[in-house]
Amino acid sequence: EEFSIKNNSPILSIPGISHFSGTSILAELGDIGNYSKPSRIIKFAGVAPYHYESSQYNAQHTAITKKGSKYLRKTLYQVILPVINNNPVFKKYYRLKISQGKGHRCAQGHCIRKLLRVIYHLLETGQSFDPALLR
Repeated sequence: EEFSIKNNSPILSIPGISHFSGTSILAELGDIGNYSKPSRIIKFAGVAPYHYESSQYNAQHTAITKKGSKYLRKTLYQVILPVINNNPVFKKYYRLKISQGKGHRCAQGHCIRKLLRVIYHLLETGQSFDPALLR
């Protein structure tokens, strides 16, 4: 916790992310300069939807790839519930996905990808989390 406070990362300003989980996410991601766009982080975490096509067939509903850091993926799945419960923007997005007929885990996956895009933006710009910017 002392290291996390000393590091003063902007992702700790996201409601629902603790010092321990924030430090775990940062440790697994490494330097944010290694990623040119948010989709690279999503792919690294292994939460990108699997792309399957064969000849003229293109699968609409696929699982996640799981080809990234299993430690980052596990941390993200553990932290997404507190983020959804403590953040009205993520709660609204989760409910939207549920109302579209998505299952609980699928809606969580969508929220995790949104969280990773937010984390990328916060680390790139160095600003704190502001829920008004996500509306």
